Amino acid sequence: MRKLLAVLLAGLFLILFFVATTVNQIVDTASDPDVITGMLDDAGAYDYVYDNIIGNLVADIVEQGIEVDPGLDSGAPSVLKFEDPDLAALAITDLIETLVPREYVQEKLEASLNGVIPYAQGQTDEFTIDLEVQERVRAVPADVRKIAQDLELTERVIEDLLLPQMDEFINQVSAQGLGIEFTPEEVESSARLVFEPVWMEGQIFGAIDEVTPFFSGDSDSFNIVLHFEDRAVIIGDILKDKLIDEDTLYDLVFDQVVDPLIQQTVAQTTDIGFGISLTEKEVVDTFEVNAPRAWVAEQGEGVIDALIAYLVGNNNSLEYTVELSDQKATATTALQDLARTKLESTIAKIPNCSSPLDALGAGQDLASLTLPRCIAGGQTTINLALGSFGTLIDAQVASFVANQVPGEISYTQADIEAQVGGDFDTIDDIRDRIVEGVSFSDQDLIEAMADENNAQSLADAEETLRILADGILITEKNITDNLEGEDLQLFNDVRNYAGIALSVRWMLWVLVLIPLAVIAFIGGGDWAGRMKWAGGVAAVCAVLVYGGIAVAWSMNDIAQDYVPDYGAEVSPEFRADYPRLSAELESDELTNRFELAVDSWQQGWRNQTMPWIIGGLVVFAAGTVLSITGSKKTVSMGKGTAYKGSASSAASSEAFSIPKDWGDEKEEDLEDSKIESDKSEVVDSEQESSSGETETSEADSDDKPPATA
Repeated sequence: MRKLLAVLLAGLFLILFFVATTVNQIVDTASDPDVITGMLDDAGAYDYVYDNIIGNLVADIVEQGIEVDPGLDSGAPSVLKFEDPDLAALAITDLIETLVPREYVQEKLEASLNGVIPYAQGQTDEFTIDLEVQERVRAVPADVRKIAQDLELTERVIEDLLLPQMDEFINQVSAQGLGIEFTPEEVESSARLVFEPVWMEGQIFGAIDEVTPFFSGDSDSFNIVLHFEDRAVIIGDILKDKLIDEDTLYDLVFDQVVDPLIQQTVAQTTDIGFGISLTEKEVVDTFEVNAPRAWVAEQGEGVIDALIAYLVGNNNSLEYTVELSDQKATATTALQDLARTKLESTIAKIPNCSSPLDALGAGQDLASLTLPRCIAGGQTTINLALGSFGTLIDAQVASFVANQVPGEISYTQADIEAQVGGDFDTIDDIRDRIVEGVSFSDQDLIEAMADENNAQSLADAEETLRILADGILITEKNITDNLEGEDLQLFNDVRNYAGIALSVRWMLWVLVLIPLAVIAFIGGGDWAGRMKWAGGVAAVCAVLVYGGIAVAWSMNDIAQDYVPDYGAEVSPEFRADYPRLSAELESDELTNRFELAVDSWQQGWRNQTMPWIIGGLVVFAAGTVLSITGSKKTVSMGKGTAYKGSASSAASSEAFSIPKDWGDEKEEDLEDSKIESDKSEVVDSEQESSSGETETSEADSDDKPPATA
């Protein structure tokens, strides 16, 4: 009956033991950093993140190109692309691993867990996590130089970022404003002259060298300034070189400068008498045709010099004055000749006089300095008319030019705005960057990180930068400083409760040992039996729990083959932007890594039973040895000397025989036999004592003399 009760209690112990090991594993997960780090190691989490997640993310970004805002109001974003995206992705991934090695991430994560978890348990009141970013930051310049050379980064920046901006500048300023056209090949060659690789590398690496000491804690501030004055001068030389071409030169000076300004003052058509008129086009064409090339070249270079002087900040306004006095004199003579030609053509079209009366009227017309109604006298009359009217025509032309064509004209910013459609923003943006330089300081970074209108936001951003510059140290203050009043008290109470709970964690196993001890005392009759019962139940239950977890887990793996995949799901937008990363997240690899981590956890869960299996077997073996040793001592006692005439001794010898079957019932019989043996020995002793006393009495009586009557 006792054994049946012990078996039933062993079943309850099995359930209690399973619950205890499960709770203990859960507590270990929350309190022991080694559990989490072991799961990450067994799942190969660090290798997976670097090789699969970061690698595919970088590959997607490189393949699509890196969008860069040029900073110009009218400029569309430019896209930086690489000739070999796979090679570029590999190089950038290697750079990331060089700057932030996976071993470094693992070390710092483990250090963080070892610091935060004891603090959360109330075991310590402070912790410090030093990410040691300074050394990582100091390695940036050399590593960036290496990848820039490997990927020909300067060439890519020129081709993908600067060429489009150069093309836009040439289209708006050179083509529309100055009338100087560039072919695509000329745009590219000009961009390479302006942004030559040596200059580009100096600017890029200089900026990195300037900002690195700040983020490594070696400097209190930084200020990156890029200067472009010398680049603007090169642009001016390129534009002047284009003036070698006659068409380009004259297009600039006349089509873009002189002609539009003359057209503003000269009427569309001007009557100079005798039925003759000069048009606006005839006037401007006359100036252009008769202008000496040297003068035209001088004006063209002057316009470009004025533009460059404005862009580099030497002049506060864009203005160039063209002196026309000498050109007016030349143009006046040419226009007079043109007017005489028109007069001669007009007179030649007058018909001959058909009667003396008409001839008389024609003479009167000539006398009054008007065109004759008819020609009487042939060429003589024509020559007379030309001679009479020519002087008048010359005077009219001279007066016209003097009054309507200014002695000088000014080419201003307003004129360029009119020619480029009223949009001068790009030129002003370029001028601001050339004059002021492109600067970026730690203060600019603070303002970029914060809301400029919020003082607290600016202060927080400044504090964040200070922390980064001093080195990223994470302490308990990062938590407690963000909690106040009741929240802070509640947080500390939770830490205290967690510490108390973990400090009495051993009671969980006491609760397990109590029923095990009860089973041992019920099932075992002596200490050997009790040890065998305790060890056997503990070992068997531990083996059952170990095997049960393993079998249940394998059944879970089988069930997964018949249920839908529970991997990550990504949105269509994310898939379009990051196709490789999306494919990786949706593949079975992420699920497999998760399962490896969980398998590591369940392995730790199963291993909770191993001490019980080993301990149980040791206790059971000790009980067995103790039982055998006790039995041998009993056999030795059964072979002792038997006294004559002692039937009880013979019975006792029979009672000490060793049964073939070892067990608790036989042991009880052996105990009863020992008791009977002890009783027999006592009886024999009493009998021997009685007989001795009788013999003594008889001897004494024999020695006594007989009684006298």
